Amino acid sequence: MERPIFQPVGTPEEALDTPALVVDLDVMEQNIDTVHGYFRRVKPDTVTLETEACVRPHVSCHGCPEIMQRQLSSDEGRFDEPASCTGGVAVSGLGEAEVVVGAGINDVLIAGRVVTRPKIARLVALARDNWLFLAVDDLQNVRDISEAATAGDAIVGLLVDVDTGYGHGGVAPGDDSLKLAREIEEMPGVALMGLTSYEGPMAIADRGELEAQSRQRLQRLVDTLEMLEQDGLEVQIVSAGSTCNYDVAADISGISEVQAGVYPLMDMETIEVRPELQHAARVLATVISHPVAGRAVVDAGHKTMAPDFGVPTLEGFPGAVATRFSAEHGILELEGQATEQLLPNDKVRLIPRNLALCFNQFDYVRAVRDGKLVGYWPISGRGRLG
Repeated sequence: MERPIFQPVGTPEEALDTPALVVDLDVMEQNIDTVHGYFRRVKPDTVTLETEACVRPHVSCHGCPEIMQRQLSSDEGRFDEPASCTGGVAVSGLGEAEVVVGAGINDVLIAGRVVTRPKIARLVALARDNWLFLAVDDLQNVRDISEAATAGDAIVGLLVDVDTGYGHGGVAPGDDSLKLAREIEEMPGVALMGLTSYEGPMAIADRGELEAQSRQRLQRLVDTLEMLEQDGLEVQIVSAGSTCNYDVAADISGISEVQAGVYPLMDMETIEVRPELQHAARVLATVISHPVAGRAVVDAGHKTMAPDFGVPTLEGFPGAVATRFSAEHGILELEGQATEQLLPNDKVRLIPRNLALCFNQFDYVRAVRDGKLVGYWPISGRGRLG
């Protein structure tokens, strides 16, 4: 568990105790407005919507209720514009859903599976007083949820998870998805709400290729939607997409909501695909050693950066590169003018390659505005894996 030194509001960012996970609120708010603004578009007649979809923020990447609330409140004061947000969020697991409900958000889509009987009992308890939707891809799992929900006097909304090509989970599009949807429709204690899919991280920098692959995958979902509707099944929700392809998904007829996740904060993995968004989250670290001209050491290692998907990017020092990490420390290789910089007690900023893994190392976000501390925000979803 992280045990930070809680410093007073107004403390300069550079004076924060390190390693510290820092979020620039101005950049975060601009990112939110950029993405949500795409969903507020109207045609020149000012009446017809450009898209019928809304954002459902997938908040597992940060797990911070304060950030969630800012995502959900992005439409406040915009009375003459279309709503950009569903008013609910998506999470990966049941434990995260419990955190979200505890933060006062009662519209939650669980994109992962809830399978064991103890977890299904928790799911049913949560569903009694909240709008809860769960992705499913297995008939026996549906039967278990139906039995528990019926006994517990609850209704659990279910979305058929369709594998559109990523190979993560989900039933095959078309007949297999239709068959599962029919079974759900006939069972007590559960309600067929619609369809969902997981496209996975789409690290495709080429805009044309990204759009083509996104449309190919999402078309399988839309074709399945048409099959369900032709069969007489009512579909209220079709939830798909990500930060990588939020605009493509939003413009496909039939998609009702887009599960964009990392967009408020961004990481190196996603900025390569969505350069219109900016980095709002960084780890502030301190140089603790510069033993030779070509190397410096910082107080941020694996336990801080979680560089499983790639090392972080060092910001602001040409000629200095983060190259390797031990448990507690990071090694910076230095060339040129950087060999005379980065002395002990200097501060550096590291942008994580993967935001979700980095956030899961911390208990608090240090929220800053204009370079000064605004507050410590709990990352309440940290470690809530089950």
